[in-house]
Amino acid sequence: MNEFKPDWCIAPADTLREWMSEHGLTVPVLSVSARTGVVTKDGAALLIQAVLNREPLTEAHARALERCTGIPARFWLALEHNYRAGLAAGLTDVSEGVPHA
Repeated sequence: MNEFKPDWCIAPADTLREWMSEHGLTVPVLSVSARTGVVTKDGAALLIQAVLNREPLTEAHARALERCTGIPARFWLALEHNYRAGLAAGLTDVSEGVPHA
């Protein structure tokens, strides 16, 4: 059996953008369900936007995404780990908005 070993990596932002598009949702709509007693709607919107801006995804980002997408935080953290490891290994970043040669 052949193991899938791509020579590229993709940012979690692309996965989030695709999910949002498939569900017809925007950052303001997601931020309502991502807020908590500690994180306001505006704070949640900032967390979501940071992911879309391809900033390093933290545990706080992952928890906010879990609340608003229903996708476990561990999934988002794994995407981030794989993305950053791919960049460090010299894989080609094929994320949206990245200039490609």
